Amino acid sequence: MAWPELSIEDFPPRRDDEPSSLRQDIIDELSDHFACALNRELLKNPNEKIARQRVLNQFGDPIKIARQLWLEAMKEKIMSQRIMTGISAVMAACCIAVVVFSWLLIKESQTVNARMLEQLTAIADRPVPAAPPIKATDEMNQISFRLVEGKVGGKPAVGLTGKLTKIGNNTDSFTLEEVSGDDGRLNFGKLPWGGYTLRVKTHWDEYSYSEFTLIPGRNYSRTIVCPVSAPVDVSVRFEVEWPEQLKSDDWLLLCDFRAKSYSGGVSGMTRRYENDGWTRSYPNPLEGTWDYAQVCLIDQHNRVYNCPLDQNRRFKSVSLNELEKQTTVSMIEADEYLLPVMYLLRKQDLPKIFYLDSKPTYSYPVLNHSRNALLLFNPSRVGLQDGGFGMSGIEPPTTMILAFQDASYLNQIMGVDQEIKFASGIQLAKQLLFPAKKELENVWEIKIPQLNQLEIPEGVKPVESKDLGGYFEVPQGAPSGGQGLF
Repeated sequence: MAWPELSIEDFPPRRDDEPSSLRQDIIDELSDHFACALNRELLKNPNEKIARQRVLNQFGDPIKIARQLWLEAMKEKIMSQRIMTGISAVMAACCIAVVVFSWLLIKESQTVNARMLEQLTAIADRPVPAAPPIKATDEMNQISFRLVEGKVGGKPAVGLTGKLTKIGNNTDSFTLEEVSGDDGRLNFGKLPWGGYTLRVKTHWDEYSYSEFTLIPGRNYSRTIVCPVSAPVDVSVRFEVEWPEQLKSDDWLLLCDFRAKSYSGGVSGMTRRYENDGWTRSYPNPLEGTWDYAQVCLIDQHNRVYNCPLDQNRRFKSVSLNELEKQTTVSMIEADEYLLPVMYLLRKQDLPKIFYLDSKPTYSYPVLNHSRNALLLFNPSRVGLQDGGFGMSGIEPPTTMILAFQDASYLNQIMGVDQEIKFASGIQLAKQLLFPAKKELENVWEIKIPQLNQLEIPEGVKPVESKDLGGYFEVPQGAPSGGQGLF
């Protein structure tokens, strides 16, 4: 009989919005995980009863775990339903309050109207002076911008397109478009007060976006500092500091610079001039690509390889012999490149790196930088701030993941005889940011944490991380023991 004994009846009552295969998927994945753990324990102790008990002591009751996994998968839908119920209750209470308040106002207005009628009767014969006419120009004010190149006080930026949009409803909103002349000015004339957005675009499709409010009785003008020329390719060199246990030609560092965003929109490269940011969007992967490094493989001698991706910008099987070895890589000029996640892997594991992208719901148990919490970290859900690379905001710290390795291998390379639990990775102190500019040397230094930092301190238990996690499962077809809690 399969162990552990799990069935569909062990889960909470079925919901109408629940995917039909969810329960069976959880049972299959959890059974496989427990079976793998049991096999490892049987290698240490052939007594199956003791081996099962050790697995249960290590992971807990499988039925409780299955129920927790089901709750994690359905949490968003359950919470959405509760929120809608709460909103409905609040709206109903508001409607009742409005009715009561309206009734009170009607009663009070009846009393006020009676008094006003008495006063109007007394002053009915008094002459009323005519009000002065309101001029249309009293509600209109001037909006203009001055575009300069490179710095405040620079030459006028000629030929840039500015698109001004009035924020409002369908009847109140409108869009105006102007091109800067020889004086670098965008003059939109007199317009009604309210909120506006401005998007200025160069000939090479680099754009600046801003919002502002036109106040009644005041004109609005501002100077915008623009780039002089399109961003260029620059050479980038890596200097990696490896831990002592990994100083071998067998190991590689994979740095993932691919752009991601929570909204699913296209992010881009940003350059800043004074207080104005200019962004050049990444192209849609299905429409074309740029010849720049999105993912880099770095060896022990700081030689770098461009890691090829498929048309959807996902990892695919590759051999190091197929890649060109270089001392530098070409990157598009930008103020910042963000490195959300990097992987340590052996050369022999390159053909299966597509597993790293194959399951977007999979989460790695990783330690935080202080090593006092074990988080569920999902690389596919690591998002940058809206607008993409180079924009201001608080990004999650860079996370290092040890890919495709098990506890026995770690014990071997670290020279540890006793059984030790290891996390799949660890967070650095902060997000790694790298500039790529033509006036800099562009040497990107990366220090890899020591492997003993992956040892889980006593008493530290897994803690769900809402922004970074998913639910615990093993990717379909992935090598056993290599993706999870060692």
